[in-house]
Amino acid sequence: MSTLLFREALAKDAKDVLNIVNQAYRTEGGWTTESHLVVGDRLVETDYLAGLAEENRQILLALENQQVVGCIEIQIEGVHAHLGMLAVLPDKQNQGIASQLLSQAETLAKQTYQAKEAVMLVLDVREELLQYYYRKGYKRADEYVPFPMHLNVGKPINQNLMFEKIIKPL
Repeated sequence: MSTLLFREALAKDAKDVLNIVNQAYRTEGGWTTESHLVVGDRLVETDYLAGLAEENRQILLALENQQVVGCIEIQIEGVHAHLGMLAVLPDKQNQGIASQLLSQAETLAKQTYQAKEAVMLVLDVREELLQYYYRKGYKRADEYVPFPMHLNVGKPINQNLMFEKIIKPL
């Protein structure tokens, strides 16, 4: 397992974060790819910068040897910590980086924001990702959300693509 440093993302990190997120989600390189399900970038610079400006929202970075290798977004709504955009460079996957990022984000949400529950939305057809999160203590919430066509996160190949909501007490 890698020795990582964690810090909050800044505007200057835009290039690194966009590279990581779009490689992890939209190329064939990693096991987290959605390229067979969604086309287009997962994240664009204007949305990244707008997200950084929002209150109760941040992106946590994982750095290895001063290189940004992963990220996760944390958005607080009341007692809920919405976690998303968990991404690791494809050539750094399967080294425990995502697990460490997820754990750091959960701890930050609980200790800094007093969140009581972590909430994630995972594509319902990505059973291997759902199984990964179940091993981390997440449970099905039996709620589904349509793919957010109105957001700038790519376009689904199948128009019936849904997200499954999963939750974990913190």
